[in-house]
Amino acid sequence: MAEAIQMLPNPDFKPLRVENKSKGYVLSIADIHYNAVFKSVNNEYSPEICIERFQKLLSQTIALIHRLGISKLKVVTLGDDIQGILRLTDVKLNDSAVVKAVVDISKIISHFLNELSKYVEIEYYCVGRSNHSQTRPIGTRASELCAEDFEYIIGNYINECLANNDRVEVHLDLESDCIHIPIAGFNMVAMHGHTLRGIDSAIQNMESIYNEDIDFLLVGHYHGMLEKSLSEGITCDKEILVCPSFVGSDPYADSIFKGSKSACKLFEFTEREGHTASFKIQLN
Repeated sequence: MAEAIQMLPNPDFKPLRVENKSKGYVLSIADIHYNAVFKSVNNEYSPEICIERFQKLLSQTIALIHRLGISKLKVVTLGDDIQGILRLTDVKLNDSAVVKAVVDISKIISHFLNELSKYVEIEYYCVGRSNHSQTRPIGTRASELCAEDFEYIIGNYINECLANNDRVEVHLDLESDCIHIPIAGFNMVAMHGHTLRGIDSAIQNMESIYNEDIDFLLVGHYHGMLEKSLSEGITCDKEILVCPSFVGSDPYADSIFKGSKSACKLFEFTEREGHTASFKIQLN
């Protein structure tokens, strides 16, 4: 693994725009499921298609950066970066060895962040635990050894690849299910979402556990989109933001009639008003 890591050369940086300190932006990337190969009714996926979608995501994100005048961007990957070996059906979907997939997706995300840093300063956050990236050793049950997770390797790999890029700051908080992200004066918590037991009470339950105010909860896992106000805060609503999946619908989603398009989301936050806009970036 160490021998495979190569630090990326810095891109040709463009001049940064004047920062609008009253606003903040978060780009969410959830459920990449790299290494899966399948064809469903309205979607097809493979490692090659994954790379094509990252290229499309790059170009559309750059367009939004110019349109909105963004100078600083928080990028969050919300887990399930690989298809993994959650069950036998996942093994059948994998295009190559899982350990190779870990290296490949780490490189793909690193290159994406490196190219994006031409135009903005980036703070990169990665969720350290999800369900498909668990190794599930020695016949263990779901989350029984939750620290045995490939997301830990992916996050550290990306950090090493971008060590020379001063425009990318990698936050490595990979020891718990949740990560805390400050945005426009608010407290956002991001997690994969596989451990949630109901959306409507999610923020209230987490506030009780962590003994702190949480303004926004950002999750993946559900392979669909949802923006829902759960309660009223002092200056804005407290919301759960469920992000769409990068992989899109698959044969299982077709079988239960719950498919959705491959997409990522860019969220805008404003001081006092909170979450003020969302931009869906459809990838298929």
